[in-house]
Amino acid sequence: MELQLFGINHKTSNVSEREQFIINDSNQVLLHSFLKERLGSKIDSFFGISTCNRTEIYILGDPGIAKSVLRETRECLNISIDAKNFYFLFDQDAFIHMSKVASGIDSQVLGEQEIFGQFKKAIKSAQDLKIIKPRLLAYSDKVIEIVKKARTKTEIGLNPLSVSGLSFNLVKNIFEKPEEQNILIVGAGSLAHAVIKNLFKNGIENIRAVNRNIREIVISDEFKVMPASLEKLHDELEVADIVIASATTDLPLIGKGAVENALKLRKNKPMLLIDLSVPRNIEEEIKNIEQAYLFSIDDIEKITQDNFGQRSIEAEKALNIIVIESQVAIRELDKKFLKDSINKHLEEFLNSLSEEEISRFKKAEDLKQMITNLAIIKSENNITTRIAELESLESHVIESMFKRYIDNA
Repeated sequence: MELQLFGINHKTSNVSEREQFIINDSNQVLLHSFLKERLGSKIDSFFGISTCNRTEIYILGDPGIAKSVLRETRECLNISIDAKNFYFLFDQDAFIHMSKVASGIDSQVLGEQEIFGQFKKAIKSAQDLKIIKPRLLAYSDKVIEIVKKARTKTEIGLNPLSVSGLSFNLVKNIFEKPEEQNILIVGAGSLAHAVIKNLFKNGIENIRAVNRNIREIVISDEFKVMPASLEKLHDELEVADIVIASATTDLPLIGKGAVENALKLRKNKPMLLIDLSVPRNIEEEIKNIEQAYLFSIDDIEKITQDNFGQRSIEAEKALNIIVIESQVAIRELDKKFLKDSINKHLEEFLNSLSEEEISRFKKAEDLKQMITNLAIIKSENNITTRIAELESLESHVIESMFKRYIDNA
C-alpha cells in the first residue's frame, strides 16, 4: 500500500473551477461507496479536504491507484474540470505535501492559520463517517505532529494571517472609517465567527447577519449577533455598506438583480461585497454593476502581501523541518506497518500448527530460523516472505510476537 494524493488548488485553477470540485460529508459517503464498488481492495481508505484554496483527496492504496481514483471521482461527482488541472503526488512526496498544506505554507496566503483546523476537521469527519482506516489515520496523525513542531519552532505563525483578517484589511483599505459602515455577514459558520470576531476586535460593532438557522453568534460576553433568516436577505442588503459572505451553499445566495434593486433603494450609495466561499455565495456578474465592488477569495488573497518577505523566510525554515521530520516519520511508520503485517500473518501461521509443533517452538533457540524452516516445509510462502523482510529488525522482535501469541492463546 502506498500513500498518494490528487487535487486542484489556487496554483492550478481559479475559483470558478475549484467550486466544481468540493468534498463534503454527503458526497464523501457517496464516493466511498462508489470507489468500493469500482476499485475494491485496491484502496485501503481515503479522505478529502476542501478549502477556499483547494480540494484534495488523500489515499492509501495500491501503488499508482490515485489516477484511477481521480477517473472514478470525476464520474461519481460529475466533475468537468480539465484533467490537466489536477496534480498527483506519491509516497514521501505526498506526505510532505500534506504537511505543507496543514501548516499553511502551501496556501495562497503564506502561513495562514485556519487551514490547520480545517485539516484536523477533515480527518475527524472521515473518522465519524467510518471512511478512514488505521493506517491512513496513522499518517494523518504524524502530519499533525510535524505541523505542530514546524509552527512551534518557526515564526510562520507569528502575527498570523487568515482569511478573516484579509477581509478586514480590505475593508480598512477602502473605507477611511470602517466603524461607521453597516456590515452584513451572510452565514454563521466558523469562518463567519472569525470574521465577526476580527471586526469587533478592530472596533467595528455595527454588524448584522443572516443565516439559514437562527442561532446567536456569541463573540464575547459583551458582543453577540442574532442573525435574521435568509428570507430577510434582500431587506438587509438595502442597508448594508459592506457584505461579507461565507455560507455553505451549492448555488449563489446573492444575485445581480438583488444587488441592483438594493442600490436603487440606497440611491446608488456604493456597496462592497466580499465573497469568502467556494462555491461562491455571490454571482460574479455583480462585478459589472457600477456601484457594486465585488471581491472573491482569489481577489483578496492577491491583494494582501503584508510581511510577505518575513513569512517567506519562516516558511522556508518550516519546510526544512517538515522534510527532515517526514523522513523520520515515514521510516517509523514503515517499520510499524511491517511489524503489524508480520504479526498478523505470523499469528495466522501459528494458528495452523499442532500443539506438538508449538511445544517445539517454545524450546527453540533460533525461533526465526525454525519458523522459516517449518513454513517452507508447509509451503507457507506468505509468511516466509514477510519473515525475510523482517531481517532488518532486531532479532528479539519475532520472539516478542511469539510470546504475545502464547500469552494470548
